[in-house]
Amino acid sequence: MKKQLKGQQSFYDDKQRENVVSYYLMEDQEHTMYGVELEKNVIEWDAVPSISESMELVDRVIHNLIKYKVTPISLAESLDEIMTREEEDGRSKI
Repeated sequence: MKKQLKGQQSFYDDKQRENVVSYYLMEDQEHTMYGVELEKNVIEWDAVPSISESMELVDRVIHNLIKYKVTPISLAESLDEIMTREEEDGRSKI
C-alpha cells in the first residue's frame, strides 16, 4: 500500500492546543484501489483503504475532507456523507 500526502489542516481545540491533520491518498497497486488515511498529531489516525477504483473520485473526497477539517475520529461518518452526495450528483462510478 502506497500513500501520498495530499494536504494538511491546522486548527485549535477548545483548550487552545494546535492540532494538525494530514490527509493521504492510499493506493493499492496490486488491486488498483484507492483510499484515504487521516493522521492527527501523529497519535490519532484512521484509514479506509478501499473506496474506489477511481483516483479522481478519491481526490475529490480528500479535497472535501480537507475543506471541512475532518479528523480521524469522524472519518467514517464524513466519508459516508461525502460518498452519498457523490452518488446523488451522478459523478460517481460506484
